[in-house]
Amino acid sequence: MKTRTGSRGGPKMNISLLSAHEFPEQLNVIITSFNKYGDEIYCRYFDKSMRELGQPFKSVVFPEYNVHCLRREGAKFVSLSDTPTGTPEYPVVITDRTQTEPTHFFSVCLAPIYGTEPKWLLVAELVEHYKLQVEILGNLGDGFEISVENRGATYFYIYCKYIDEYSRILLDDYVRTGEAEVIILHDRFQRHDGHWQTVEIQECLTRARGHSHWVAFIDLDERLTPTDYPGTLSDFLKNITDEKIGGIQFRQRWILKNETLPANYTGSEQVADWMPTWRYHNTSHVGPPGHTTKCIIDPKKALIMNVHFVDKFFEGYSMYQVKPTEGVVRHYRDVNSGRWGEIWLKEVEAMGNFSMTNYPEKWMDQLRSNIQRRVHYVYGGQH
Repeated sequence: MKTRTGSRGGPKMNISLLSAHEFPEQLNVIITSFNKYGDEIYCRYFDKSMRELGQPFKSVVFPEYNVHCLRREGAKFVSLSDTPTGTPEYPVVITDRTQTEPTHFFSVCLAPIYGTEPKWLLVAELVEHYKLQVEILGNLGDGFEISVENRGATYFYIYCKYIDEYSRILLDDYVRTGEAEVIILHDRFQRHDGHWQTVEIQECLTRARGHSHWVAFIDLDERLTPTDYPGTLSDFLKNITDEKIGGIQFRQRWILKNETLPANYTGSEQVADWMPTWRYHNTSHVGPPGHTTKCIIDPKKALIMNVHFVDKFFEGYSMYQVKPTEGVVRHYRDVNSGRWGEIWLKEVEAMGNFSMTNYPEKWMDQLRSNIQRRVHYVYGGQH
């Protein structure tokens, strides 16, 4: 803490709670408040009837947005205050994460959704792409082993600042089928929409701990994709035998996107034509090591997460650098969004020549079919 690792700065804010998760060792409370790193703070406990239990517990904010509290018998809700006698903020429910084995093997933490572009097709493509990455393909050859254990759909922790009403219908359908949960990012303070990502990353690292063995931290337009590796992302993770590996890091390739996606669903042919993984091919050279990388992390082995890397692993753990021949981030980047094309394109061009590449053929037909089926189920009767 003396080195302020993971401190995000920003204007000082009062306490605003987002969530609380109970682990075997402690209770972790996540706040959305900027710049309280290292502040003294008090944990306040409440029973199922919202009666306060016992004396406040003194703690500090560390890492940023995170408060470690002692567990307390009978506590169902928790709050925080700046002083032991101060009025506590509105309590939040305590989520149980004390199970010995995680519920999910491979899950996704999705960066906050915001902005005005319709999101329904991007949401469907993201979810269905990563669902394909947990299916067992059979014999991988070359000494790679596969297992039927932990087979099943991935799980998605989806964070929203703003999403259009039409796209929210699809998102809610994934929640209905138990494949996703949606965390709404909002408090009483003002900040730029993009600044919510630092909150999301630390919150999702905590939320996934004990619930998912591995979790990918990605944006809505990013597809972590095996290249020459013969299996899925899940297969790759299952073949990690070094217990000291706390995460794997993928280098990036940008696939340029220069159109706004359709606002509404009109039919299966439209989906097939507009899927970013099918429509866009102009691809950058692989980015250099460490440049805007994205990671899959074991949340039990990482203490502080950043957008592109782990700020701090628990002692004894480190990152494996995925070779571009094993896998990359295929980032379908809208060059017009946030003036990205004006600000960043020249830097990407300097990394090497662009080329025309395709999403892996072995998954494209199934991906297309799965997206078409899901969006037709949700929107088919509305046009």
